Amino acid sequence: MRRTLTSWLSLSVVMVLAQALHADSWQAKVGAQSFDEGTQALAFLPNEMWIHAGDSITWTSASGDIHTVSFFIAGQPYMDFTVGCPGYSPSGVSFTGANCVSAPPLDIGQSFTVKFPVTGNFKLICLVHPHMTGVIHVLAKNAALPHDQAFYDKQAADQQKSLLTDADQGNGHQGHGQMSDSLSVNVIPGKNSVTAGVGEMTATGAGFQSLSIVRFMDGNIQIHAGDTVEWTNMDPALPHTVTFGTEPDPANFGPPSSNVSFDADGAGHATIHFVGESVHSGIFGAAPEDQSGVPQAPPGYTVFRVTFPHAGTYDYKCALHDTLGMVGKVVVKP
Repeated sequence: MRRTLTSWLSLSVVMVLAQALHADSWQAKVGAQSFDEGTQALAFLPNEMWIHAGDSITWTSASGDIHTVSFFIAGQPYMDFTVGCPGYSPSGVSFTGANCVSAPPLDIGQSFTVKFPVTGNFKLICLVHPHMTGVIHVLAKNAALPHDQAFYDKQAADQQKSLLTDADQGNGHQGHGQMSDSLSVNVIPGKNSVTAGVGEMTATGAGFQSLSIVRFMDGNIQIHAGDTVEWTNMDPALPHTVTFGTEPDPANFGPPSSNVSFDADGAGHATIHFVGESVHSGIFGAAPEDQSGVPQAPPGYTVFRVTFPHAGTYDYKCALHDTLGMVGKVVVKP
C-alpha cells in the first residue's frame, strides 16, 4: 500500500512538472509610434491570440504614451487607469475570469505578464484608452492552436505598419515628421484656427485599434492683440488639453481651470491677460460612443478658445502629450 501511494505521488509530481514544462510563454506588444513620437498606434499588437490553459502572455510597451493591460470580470463597470481594477496587479498574476487583473500604466520598454490557468475567451482592454481592445482565447491543453509565435510576431508587425502608415487611405495630407503620408488631416481653415490632434479608428475581428497624430497642426500661430484663437480636437478617440502656464496636478487634468467659461455653442473660452498666466482647457474630445441600456452621453467638448488682449509670446502644450512633442506657441503682435 505504501509503495503504491509513493508511486502515485511520484507520478503526480512528474505529471505536474510535465505540464509546467509544456506551458508556453507568449509575447505581444502594447502600442507603437513613429520615430518622432508624433504618430501613435493605440493598439494591442496583435489584439487576438489563441493559447493553451496554463500558458502566459507578456506584453511589452513600445509607445511613449502610457497603456494598461487589463482584464475585468464579465459585466464589471469600466474604471479608468487612475483607479485600476480597482488597484493594480503584480506582473505574473493569474487571470481566471473570476478576478480582475490590471497592469499599472506601462511606459515604453516596460512589460507585464498574465498567466491563464483556465479555458475561456477573455476581453483585453486598456484603461487609458477605452477604444483599445482585444481578445485572448484560452483553449484546453490538448486542443490544436491555429498559430505560433512567429505568426503573431508578423501579424503585430503588419498591424503596426498598417496603423502608422495608414495604408488603407489614398488621399494626401500635410505631413509631420514620420507620420503617415496618406491620412487626411483636414487642417481647419482660418488664420486663427488650430487643429488639436487628429486620428482615425480601425478594427479587427477582435476589437478596436486607432491611429492618433499627437500634434497641434499649425500650432505656432501669429495673431494681433484682441484676436481669439480656436483649437478643435479632431481625433475620434484621443482627448487632449490646451494648457498655458502652470499645468494642474495630474489628478485634476479633467476639469478646466476656474478662469474658463463656456460660450453658447458649448466651446470653452478664456482670456489671457499677461504672459505666464495659467489657463487650462481641461480634457476635451469627442463624446464616447453610446451603448444600449446606458444613459446617452452629453455632446462632446471639442472646441476651446482663448482671447489675447495684449502682445507677447504665449507658449502652450497638451498636458497629456507634451512629452511626445505636442506643444505650440501663440505670438501676439500689437
